[in-house]
Amino acid sequence: MKFFYLPLMVYMAFAGCSKTQENASGDSGWGEQPALPVVDGHSNFTISGNQYYVNVMGSTLPRMPVFPSLSAKPGIARGYVADLSGKPLKGAHIGVSSSMTGGFYSSGSGLTNDNGYYEFAIPSGAAYFFGTATTISYNETPTVVALYPAGGTSSFPSGNGVVKNFVLLSYGPANPDEVAQQPNNESNYYGGALSFWFNTNDPDDYYQNPEYLPSNGIIEIELIPVGTGLYGEKRSFKITRQIGTQTGFAIHNIPVGNYTINAKMSDGHKLKMSAIGTKANVYEHLGLKPDNAIGTSTVTFTPNHQYTPVMVASFKSNWDALEIGLKME
Repeated sequence: MKFFYLPLMVYMAFAGCSKTQENASGDSGWGEQPALPVVDGHSNFTISGNQYYVNVMGSTLPRMPVFPSLSAKPGIARGYVADLSGKPLKGAHIGVSSSMTGGFYSSGSGLTNDNGYYEFAIPSGAAYFFGTATTISYNETPTVVALYPAGGTSSFPSGNGVVKNFVLLSYGPANPDEVAQQPNNESNYYGGALSFWFNTNDPDDYYQNPEYLPSNGIIEIELIPVGTGLYGEKRSFKITRQIGTQTGFAIHNIPVGNYTINAKMSDGHKLKMSAIGTKANVYEHLGLKPDNAIGTSTVTFTPNHQYTPVMVASFKSNWDALEIGLKME
């Protein structure tokens, strides 16, 4: 599967280390980059009937690219934006909002140039990054995706200026504090997310709905990459879920790509998959294709379709969980 970067907007950034010599204008050359992380093989997960989610990539954060060196300028936000391979991203949007005593707010922002560099003045006050996003073409669809602030931290005092670099990731945790507080929130991971819902038959009921799943059954979901992901990822995943008290579960932090999805009961009975919820069939080329499939379909992830790059929160993903209903066939 091929991905192509499209121009977009960017506001701000911090710093990174590099072997290249600093240039005040930000047009320094990018040095040699380390090899991309290898994400292949197969991972199996088993979750109980009262567990709601599984994070398939865990707490792993890919190694960062090597950025050209920059030093801070008083009152200025500056830095670089790149993909994980170290390719600078033009048109990325970086913003800063500052608050003063009394609740007054002001903001500044900038877009990256051909070299992935941005620079703009920071309004006085306690400052934090916002609108840190870019637009890529994902499965033939212009898609707003969040950027990771390399080295963490997104808040800072404005006076001394700040250097912050940002990276386009295909998976990984965002703010560690928020992940710890809400590990079941898909927006706390840079990978894609899927959410599954189903009804079950009560074995004591006289009427048994033929489309409902058995209350003592076991669901098996398998994700197999179609081609490779955003940075060559080709790991497949199998999630085994015992039906129990929770009639739904989610898979989070899946490396961004295109997957074949297989859904069946552990006895081999294939399940019908239907796109449901607010993201059902919003995008022509994203989501579950074909919809209402028996046993096998293909799936891509869905961003929040209402967000522009300016609206994407710092240290948050813009991937929404695609909801899929499961029924017996």
